[in-house]
Amino acid sequence: MDDLAPLSANQEWAILTQHFEKAAGPLAFAHANSLLALSRELQQPIIHFWTLADNVILGMMDTKLPAYPQAVATLEAAHYAHFVRNAGGLGIVTDAGVLNVSFYLPDMADHLSINAAYALMHQLFTTAFADYPVIIDHFEVTHSYCPGEYDLSINGQKFAGIAQRRAKNGIAVLLYASITGNQQARGKLMHSFYTAGQAQSQTRWTFPVVIPDTMANLSDLLNEPMTVATAITHLQTAFSRLVQQPQLVDLTPQLQTKAYQQLLLKNQTALHRYQV
Repeated sequence: MDDLAPLSANQEWAILTQHFEKAAGPLAFAHANSLLALSRELQQPIIHFWTLADNVILGMMDTKLPAYPQAVATLEAAHYAHFVRNAGGLGIVTDAGVLNVSFYLPDMADHLSINAAYALMHQLFTTAFADYPVIIDHFEVTHSYCPGEYDLSINGQKFAGIAQRRAKNGIAVLLYASITGNQQARGKLMHSFYTAGQAQSQTRWTFPVVIPDTMANLSDLLNEPMTVATAITHLQTAFSRLVQQPQLVDLTPQLQTKAYQQLLLKNQTALHRYQV
């Protein structure tokens, strides 16, 4: 199964759009952790669009850099906040021009393979931008930051990366996409981060040799002025068509409940343990 339509059979999807300021990085990721649990509780799949200003979200592997304090200092010098997420993988850059898209799928861990779950996000993007004369490929763009098998690219240049979290009762598929802004600067920032961290001075861990030109903004690759807001509109339209739902349920009121706020606080507290 690599199609969104069967997942929506006899189910409504919930939708949530959030924007976080620079100081709210851990809060943004606490929501990501909490929404998977909420999806299981409600037995309702969720699509989540969110942005976070001027942060580098580090993976736990990044903390293994031989000169990690010096690496972090390069982020601070560039006026980026940072935090470590409680998951594997490597660092990604977020700012006002980067869109994060997440699927939360309850009770799917035994029915949806790892590759099939990644393919859902690929399907969403190919559908959303089908009117443009481009092909959105998926393969690892080796010299990008946070490279992975399901990097999304056009003409060999990566604009998005996908990660996945799998639990007994649910799956989270997490994508970041560079829509607009200075992607060269993002790449140079992560190149400086790994250089200052002396990533290549050891052989135990694998860190990317970041070449900024391997990545580009979606707006540049489509040769079309595009904001994060217009990208969300494209994706929402495609999503509604793919899941064959006339209307998506707004999840915002659910986030105000005492139970969800308690869960959010619990996940924020859990993140503190991973900060180095």
